[in-house]
Amino acid sequence: MNPLMQEAGRSVELGWLLGVVTVVFFLSFLFWTWYAYAPSRKQIMEQASRIPFEGGDV
Repeated sequence: MNPLMQEAGRSVELGWLLGVVTVVFFLSFLFWTWYAYAPSRKQIMEQASRIPFEGGDV
């Protein structure tokens, strides 16, 4: 068999793992987005957004 084809076959063996990792990262992104924009966390996020502007000597 052609060595190039053998190498291509080996790279596909763990293709399912790449799919699982993609789904896990996508779900993590959706959770993070939901967490940041949930109405119940609006006050916490607004307080956190003002941290850089609060007084303090550096």
